[in-house]
Amino acid sequence: MADRAASATTVTLLPGHSENSSEGGDPLNSAMPDYDGRSLDAWFVADVVTDLPDDLETVREMRKHLPEYDEGLRQYRLANGIELSFTTPDGRSVVDSSVALETNADEAPSYVGVEGESGEENIVRDIIERDDLDWFDGKDKLRADVEDKRFESDAVRESVDGVAGVRAAVVFGGTDTYIEIMREKFYELGPVEFLETTGMDVEAVPAFIVQPPTMYTFLELAVMADGTTLARAWDASPYPKHYLYVDERKRDETEFEEGSRLEGGEWRRNENANERFGQWTLEEQDLRSPFSPHTRAGYEQSVDGAAATGLAPVMSHGEDGSELTASTVASALPPLFPW
Repeated sequence: MADRAASATTVTLLPGHSENSSEGGDPLNSAMPDYDGRSLDAWFVADVVTDLPDDLETVREMRKHLPEYDEGLRQYRLANGIELSFTTPDGRSVVDSSVALETNADEAPSYVGVEGESGEENIVRDIIERDDLDWFDGKDKLRADVEDKRFESDAVRESVDGVAGVRAAVVFGGTDTYIEIMREKFYELGPVEFLETTGMDVEAVPAFIVQPPTMYTFLELAVMADGTTLARAWDASPYPKHYLYVDERKRDETEFEEGSRLEGGEWRRNENANERFGQWTLEEQDLRSPFSPHTRAGYEQSVDGAAATGLAPVMSHGEDGSELTASTVASALPPLFPW
């Protein structure tokens, strides 16, 4: 008898430098667009780090400390995880009763933190502090909204060239709770009254309030009886940055310029616009997001098409076993959609 086990985790980072103005930082110093100081980067804080360590446990323990808060806040936006284990008697078959699947479904979402200390000019903070509005219950940090944004498969049995295995998949995402609440109020009040109530400029109510986009990853893990493992992130939101950890070690990451101009270029502080962010907000309206208002069949076709043209998976890592190679398993197993 031999035990087989592996884990895969995607971690989503919103890059940023110091936003602590009392210590020389800049409130508009992250990969969020600020739209001339009227919007996102002026409203919220990013993760105050531009890269993540190789060790996943270190990532989990990292905290950003800001004068606005008396506790450290997690330094990533989202984590999506799968752990698989089973026993094999011969390196070719799986003892069904031994199969175990775990995800991080019970992990509390990261906080969305509002920029600026009490009294500083910031439309979101102004709404928090107003006596006539209770939109945010007076809270300057709220957990990200992950409701109805998780799909999980069971542990599915597989066979490749006569070697049995198990795989599972999870699509998981989250949105900014403050933006979600503003969306509700936007439709409840109507555009004119919404602008009058908040004092917000019309330019600060673009697509990301009308339809808040979702940060997400579509993660899959396969473990074969001979010891072959394969982790694939079939898809991930184009914004912001994502990392793939396999067995707690960083193995792959998505491309992401801090300034996020699609044609490349170096980071510019106080980036006014953000092309990758714009692409992300438009994605929510069509078939390229698993949380779009369209059918899931459309999303499946989109991912299958990306896989056929080599654009998917967006991140991957495999380890060869005693009989199979990770590339053989990858060729034999198409995306496992978890719904």
